[in-house]
Amino acid sequence: MKKILIMTCAMASIFPLFLAGCYRAERESLRAALAETERQRDDLKAQVESAVQARDQLRLQVDELTRSRDQLQEKFTELAGSRDELKKRVDELTVSRDALQEQAEKLSKSRDAAASEAQAAQLRIDELAKKLQGETEKVRELQGQLKQVQEAIAALQNKFKP
Repeated sequence: MKKILIMTCAMASIFPLFLAGCYRAERESLRAALAETERQRDDLKAQVESAVQARDQLRLQVDELTRSRDQLQEKFTELAGSRDELKKRVDELTVSRDALQEQAEKLSKSRDAAASEAQAAQLRIDELAKKLQGETEKVRELQGQLKQVQEAIAALQNKFKP
């Protein structure tokens, strides 16, 4: 019985030491697991922080791209308006050019007609000038004859005068 009692006392004193040893090993294992978990948590926090920064940068880029798109849209609208105005102006200029071309053709025809009339008039003037020269010669001849007749009449009058 003494042996049993000693054995029981020894067991009773070894069991807590055994439990304490198991507890220490378990505690160390838990500490290592906790440290690993904390490291993983810190890594995840760093990854989350990196993802948040990347998200914020992407938001900034999206905002910048949106502003650029809006500016480009405004410029496109402005350029479309300018293009439409320019097309309208080109159409107006084309109409003006066509009208001026038509007017130039009319003026050219009028000039050609006037030149033709002027040439015909010049020929008529030359013809009339020749006739006038011929008539002037006739008038001179007739004046010469009239002078001779007047002289003859004056001579006859002088003859018949007592």
